[in-house]
Amino acid sequence: MGIIERFEDEYLDVSNSRATVRELLELFAGAVVFAVVASALAYYLLGRTIALAVGAILAVIFAVTLVSQAYWAVTGRDDYRT
Repeated sequence: MGIIERFEDEYLDVSNSRATVRELLELFAGAVVFAVVASALAYYLLGRTIALAVGAILAVIFAVTLVSQAYWAVTGRDDYRT
């Protein structure tokens, strides 16, 4: 089994199960830490304006991710059942 098949199997395993509140909180915490670190690095390297833009873009991306994960946690992912 190749690496792509292993990633696909792992993705399907995760997608088939409903996310728990703990997993959603871990995703939220990871998103916050990532956004803060990325913004701080952008501030250090590129300045305040770019750092604010990076933070805003990441906030939108992670918000969409969290909302979609919460939705699938409630409804399940029957479309990925194999």
